[in-house]
This record gives sequence, C-alpha cells and structure tokens, in this order.
Amino acid sequence: MSSNARLFHISRQYALSGLKALEKTIFTIVQKIVLSTVLLISATLQTHAETHHYTVQLKNDLTGLSVKACFSRLLPSRLISYGAPPIQLKTATLISNRVADRNIPVNRHGIDLPPLKQGDCISYSISFKDSTAHLMFKNRQSTNQQILIDIHSWLLFPDNFNAEKYALDITFQIPRGMNISTPWPVLEKNSPNHINNKSKSSITYHYTQRPEKWKGLIAIGKFKTTTLLKGAAKIQIAILNGHEAVNSKKLMLWINKNLDALLMAYGEFPVPALQLLVVPTGKDHEPVRWGQAMRGGGDAVHVYIDQTRSLNEFLKDWVLIHELSHLLHPRFYNASWFSEGLASYYQNVLGARSRLLTQHRAWQKLHDGFQRGIRGTSPDINLSQASESMMQTGSFMRVYWSGAAISLLADYELRRLSNNEQSLDTALKKFRHCCLPSRSFWSDYKMIKKMDELSDTNVFSHLYQQYLTSTNFPDLSTVYSELGLRVKNNRIEFDNSLENSAIRRSITSPEK
Repeated sequence: MSSNARLFHISRQYALSGLKALEKTIFTIVQKIVLSTVLLISATLQTHAETHHYTVQLKNDLTGLSVKACFSRLLPSRLISYGAPPIQLKTATLISNRVADRNIPVNRHGIDLPPLKQGDCISYSISFKDSTAHLMFKNRQSTNQQILIDIHSWLLFPDNFNAEKYALDITFQIPRGMNISTPWPVLEKNSPNHINNKSKSSITYHYTQRPEKWKGLIAIGKFKTTTLLKGAAKIQIAILNGHEAVNSKKLMLWINKNLDALLMAYGEFPVPALQLLVVPTGKDHEPVRWGQAMRGGGDAVHVYIDQTRSLNEFLKDWVLIHELSHLLHPRFYNASWFSEGLASYYQNVLGARSRLLTQHRAWQKLHDGFQRGIRGTSPDINLSQASESMMQTGSFMRVYWSGAAISLLADYELRRLSNNEQSLDTALKKFRHCCLPSRSFWSDYKMIKKMDELSDTNVFSHLYQQYLTSTNFPDLSTVYSELGLRVKNNRIEFDNSLENSAIRRSITSPEK
C-alpha cells in the first residue's frame, strides 16, 4: 500500500471512529433529554393529580363566605375543622355532573361526606356574624370594611389531607377595591378563568407544606398592603384600619427599621416569605400591646398597636423585633425557654446592632431582664418544668430570661473557643440553611443536638445539661467578668481593659 493510500486509510478510520463517537454522544444526549422530559411530564401530571382546588367567594359586606372544594384522586370521606368548635358552618351541597346537586348535613366539627366520585365537589358556607374567631379585633374595632379571621374558622380540610403529599390551591374571589393578607405564597392574580363577576377580583394562593393543625390568620378589607424585599425574602405587609387615623408612612418606617435589624443577625432573612400584619386597636398603655409569631400555612408576625403613638415611641418598643427574632428558630413543642429566651436575647442584641438601642442601653436591658428572671426563679421547680407549665403558673420572667441567659452563655463560649470566628449568629445561619422554614415541631433536645452538630462543639448540650434540670437561675458572674460588665447600684458599666471585652463589643456592635 502506498504512503498516500495508507494515509487515506488511517484518515478514514479516524473519521469513522469520530463519527461513531459523535453518534454515541448525540444518542446519549437525546436519551437524557427524553428521560428528563418524561420525568418532568410525569411529575407535572402527578402534582396536578394530587392538588386539591378550593374557590372562596366573600360576601360584599364580609359577613361570610362560601367555599367550593374540589379534590384530587384520593377522595375524602369527611371535611374537618381543626379550629375550636363550634365553627359557624351553615350549609353544604354536593356538586356533581352525575347526579343532581343535593344538600349534605353539617355538624360543629365539619361535614360527613357521601361516597364521592372523581369530579365531585363540595360547596359549603360560613357565617362570621356570631364568630368569636377574631373577637379581640372586633371588640376593639368593629367595621364592615375589613375582617381578621383564623384560618380554621372557615377552611375545612379533607380527612386524608397530608401537606407533604398533597397540594392545596385556594382561589379567593373578593370584592373589587379590597385587599387580602394571608400567610400563603401567591400563585396567580386576576386569572380570567376564575372571574365570573366584574365586581370581584381573583387571587390564588398555594397552601405550603405546613401541618394543617397549625394556626394562622387572614385579613380581608379596604386596607393598605405593601410588598418589600429583604435580602431574598418577600415580606407581605398589611396595615389594617382603625377608628383613629393610621399613619402608614410612620408605621412603614418603624417596620423597615425592625426588618433591617433582623438582617443583622447573620446577613440573611431567616425565611423566604413572611406575612406581617399590623392591627390598630386604639389607645393603649404601650405602643405595641401584643404580638405573636405564627407558622400556620407559612411564616407570619402579627402586632396589635396603639396607632396614636409617635414614631419615636414605636422605635423604642421591643415587641416587633422580639417577634421577628422568633423566625430564627423552628416551631417548638414545650421549649419556651429556648424560643422565648433566644428572642429576648436577640431583641436587645439586634437593637444595638441596628442602632435602635445604644450598646450600653442594650446591655442594661439584658441585665434588667436577668434580674427579673432571678426574682421569678423558685427553688421548688427546675427550668424544664417551669417552661412546660409557664402558661399555667405564670413563670414567664423565669423562663424568658433564663433562656436569654443561656443564649448569652452559648454566644460567649462559641466566640471564646473560636477567637470570635464562631458565634450564636453563625450557628443559626447554618441552621437556617439546613432546617428552615419550619415544617414540623422540634423538641429542645433535638435543637440542642443540631446546634452542637452545626457548631462542631458541645457548647449547647453542656449548657442544656447544666441548667434544664437546675432550680437556680443560670450563673452569669463569670461571663460578666470576662466581658467587662461591671454592676454598680444595679447599673451596668463597661470595663474595656480586659481582652475579652472585645467579644462584648462584637456581640452588640453594628460593625460585623
């Protein structure tokens, strides 16, 4: 074979082998695309098949609503209420293409359903006229322009519902000109498929993967709503109306400052979305008379305010940043010492970092809280017992401030061991990435073990073993001394000559 022929033969072999490799590569790519498409279609069909669809129509005067519930493949035998009975359930109707519509008996706990077929729906109506679900709000401010109601006062769940396996999409048809606030993420606004009345507007929400028994609130009416982005989180703010005028601009300045303060825990918002409800209740002895963090349907913070107070009074108040600090941890079962302690600690630490408080004022407020906790500590009961029975015994000061003291001890020890590289902030940031938002109850022991794991220490379990079964208030004398905190006539003074006083400054300093 001539050299030219040999060269042609070798080139042809390389070309053929290259072509075969190219064919194999193309086949592999096509195979992956087809498989991905099949899986995507399958997942889409399965998601669609396992989604319940509820449509809610509000009465124009907001005295009640009707719900049309249509179900996925696994049909329920009952619709049940997780609220405290009796709910104001008036009527229920089976809606079917195979038989004539017919009424179904209702009871104070829900609706016992007849055997259902695919495509059947149930319609039921709820009255709010005699409801006590929003009694505090109604007593302080009666108006037919807005309502504040518990989810469980109207939302009946299929008895086979499991939030981890099923989706629940809820479309509200509300009178035009009104707004709605819920803890759920929005799927769609003003879908033409859902609007059959020009006097109504439509919005669809997706019920997130939260236990259906967890409580939440919705508000509907002629009030102001605003959406803010804090980091990657979407904050849905609703400021309701009151008898006295509501200065929304003033309240938004206060809200913004507190939301920014929460970001100073570790630079990220703890949850991806938040319902923030501001409920004016008129003149009171405090700017914020009460607040609560709720997890039902999604993460939410609600505050009940005296809207006549000045911006300066709101900025000095502690309730909103306390409730926002609860977003740093999961929902607990019988662990008030941890949840309330952490929030009580961070309400002051974040207050200093955001300059809502001076650093000295933050440490003084922590010290004053610890003193209240010491006075509230009984030698007859340990911290774990006090935490479990707090609502019955009124041992709030002991539980809140023992937990805050343990938070300080953990924060200090993590910083000391790591030359200020680790802290309670860094442990909670890791917890946010692994375990939030909260979709189940946590025990304090489970939380302690997880925090040890995330910090690669035994700091949390050591404090847990030391103080949960103790009848004494946590000993802060050593940490006070190390941080350069001196107490004279119950007033805090700083000693900056000590090496570890830098840790004190790093805890409350705006500079991270």
